[in-house]
Amino acid sequence: MTFNRYILLRAVIETVGALSCALQIIMRNDVVGLVATVVVALAWAGGELWVVMVLRRNNPRRDELSDLHQSLAMQFALIALIAVLVAVGFVYTILNLLSPYWLHVIPPMLLPALAMAALALSDVRYLWLERSGADGDDDED
Repeated sequence: MTFNRYILLRAVIETVGALSCALQIIMRNDVVGLVATVVVALAWAGGELWVVMVLRRNNPRRDELSDLHQSLAMQFALIALIAVLVAVGFVYTILNLLSPYWLHVIPPMLLPALAMAALALSDVRYLWLERSGADGDDDED
């Protein structure tokens, strides 16, 4: 398994994690969402341990282009997460101002759902940058 395939698998698991957190928000059933979240968290942790033990990467990929892609992907995900958090805060502030007799509370599972979505977005953006920066040969190391 190449490093990029692992990143793709991790992005899929993080997307499922974000969806399971969103499931808790939509269904308002904490047990179902909690079970799904725990399964995703265990799969994610197991994947990280598997990479450390199986791939035995003492010195993971350290070329400048890959480092640049990782940095750009993380910055993109952070800016997107901040923009979404500001929009959510603005919407709930306006809702509370427009209806002063009803308190609109941000669902607690919204923040973990957005965080998992940001992790997945960072991984997908990294793969996108790696694919656009590749010149045809597979960078296995």
